[in-house]
Amino acid sequence: MENEEPWVLVWAIPKQEIDLPCWLMVKHVERGWELPGGKKMEGEENDVTALRELYEETGLLGIAICEDDSIIEGGVVVLVEIDEEPEPYGWDSEDENIEEVGWCVEIPDELYWGTKEIKKLKNYDWSASRTFKS
Repeated sequence: MENEEPWVLVWAIPKQEIDLPCWLMVKHVERGWELPGGKKMEGEENDVTALRELYEETGLLGIAICEDDSIIEGGVVVLVEIDEEPEPYGWDSEDENIEEVGWCVEIPDELYWGTKEIKKLKNYDWSASRTFKS
């Protein structure tokens, strides 16, 4: 376990509260739908990794709010707010490994992981998580 590279997942939500809660997902060419994210580069903080991966995979910028390493085993999830109105249609990614990017209101089929993690994140109480605004 010691030599495994740390990885970061992005739970990206719209900054403005909307009627139907949604979150951002990407469709990987081999794995199907998953959350944006990836491996940390040397010396990179979790919030920087999250924002870099978010931009590389979706083209969107956001603000890292907080992080939690207790949600998904072996990784850190960073809550990121996107200051942009969610669109009902997906879009292309500049990342050649990503077929499509889109806002989700329901858990998509062709999910890389099981629905358990997404359900956990949808209902997660971030209030006890470590914030970046310290």
